[in-house]
Amino acid sequence: MKIEHIIFDQQPAGSNWHVDLGPTRHHILLLVVKGKVRYTIGDRTLCISKGEGLFLTQGTWRAAEADESEPHHMYSAHFSDLPLDKLTGFSKEPYLLYRPIGFDYIKQRFSVLNESWIGKMPFYEMISEGILTEILGLVQRELTNGTFSSSRRSLALRLQQYIVQHYREPLRIHDLAQHVDRSPNYVSNVFKEVTGRTPVAYMHEIRISAARELLLTTNMTIGEISDSLGYCDQTYFNYMYKKIVGHPPSHSLKLGKM
Repeated sequence: MKIEHIIFDQQPAGSNWHVDLGPTRHHILLLVVKGKVRYTIGDRTLCISKGEGLFLTQGTWRAAEADESEPHHMYSAHFSDLPLDKLTGFSKEPYLLYRPIGFDYIKQRFSVLNESWIGKMPFYEMISEGILTEILGLVQRELTNGTFSSSRRSLALRLQQYIVQHYREPLRIHDLAQHVDRSPNYVSNVFKEVTGRTPVAYMHEIRISAARELLLTTNMTIGEISDSLGYCDQTYFNYMYKKIVGHPPSHSLKLGKM
């Protein structure tokens, strides 16, 4: 696989952002994380809102424009030289709209991918390709996995929403179980089965995603961010940050001041 571009579009309300009608030069995987955009493909117009994404096969004719009523933020990865047998989960159609149940994690991985690409630290290309491969695999696994009933997927989504709302607090599986009126073992098993990770691992992913945004956009110190996110031990916070993002929080802090 060869990555051509990793882009993070941030457009204000009223923006005239648009893409003229033409064929895509590479495969494109995008994810809208705020607002919405419109893509026109053939005779279809797709409105892609927060939490949704789009895969476009290389050579697909498309046009796009911003929804001027609100700002939009969108990640997109442009890549080539990936065998089609690695993209079978996206079907043989020229495009595919998707809505990942693991949106928060996919968003976090896109954020790290973007940071790796623009930071251009040693071996950034290899690291970026690895992150994008993970994203492509996770999205395709969700698209092709028909083994989960709608009730199990719905339960996992409710649990994810609860964690997102309470991620600064200590996570107790008992509280999760009470929230959905299920046993702790059942909750843990369903969550891991559907999302591929434990509730505690997901909580850390949400915390570290929030930490990265604070490091890049505020003047808070690493210690202040660690405390605000429920980490009593900054050493442990540093460990989790590096484990999930791939480098220590000091690197993101430095990048935010560039």
